[in-house]
Parts: sequence; C-alpha cells; structure tokens
Amino acid sequence: MSEESITGEISLLWQDVDRYEGDVLLMSLDTDEPMRINTFEIRGPLAVRLKDGVLEEGMRVRVECRTEVIEMINMENGETTDEDRAFVVDVVVLKST
Repeated sequence: MSEESITGEISLLWQDVDRYEGDVLLMSLDTDEPMRINTFEIRGPLAVRLKDGVLEEGMRVRVECRTEVIEMINMENGETTDEDRAFVVDVVVLKST
C-alpha cells in the first residue's frame, strides 16, 4: 500500500446515490503530470462532505489517495488477478493561479 497526491483540474464530476452504499462521486482530472491515475470514485463520509456543489468541473484540486492491491475475479472463467486501485482519502480544493 502506498500513498500519493495527484493534482489537476476536474474535467468530469458525476454524483449518484448507490442503494447500498449511499452517496458516490465519480471524478476525472486533467492531471498536472501525464500518465497519473486520473479517475477516482469517492464514497462514504467524504462523498457526503463533497457532494451538492462543493466540487465543480474546472476546479483545481489535490487528491490524496492510497493505492491498494485488490483481487479481481473474472466471472467467465473464475481466474483471479491482482489490480491496483486508488482509494481516495481526501480532496483539497486549490486556489486558482
């Protein structure tokens, strides 16, 4: 597990409510550094804090996340593989430059 910060401008922001897990935000960034993780799923108390207009497309943000390895199962053949997933810990709005 590793922690990292990724900065960029919000290019897409989508909000929904999962019937089992509650508020969910999906956010894509135009990252400052090419080839960085750029799509994030935000759930739980953090999604509640950031929903309903707190974040908007075009805002510059820093996403604090940790990368964890999870096991994925191919439903067609039952094979398993390990995959890196970014779990968002916090999102900080940065001042415009």
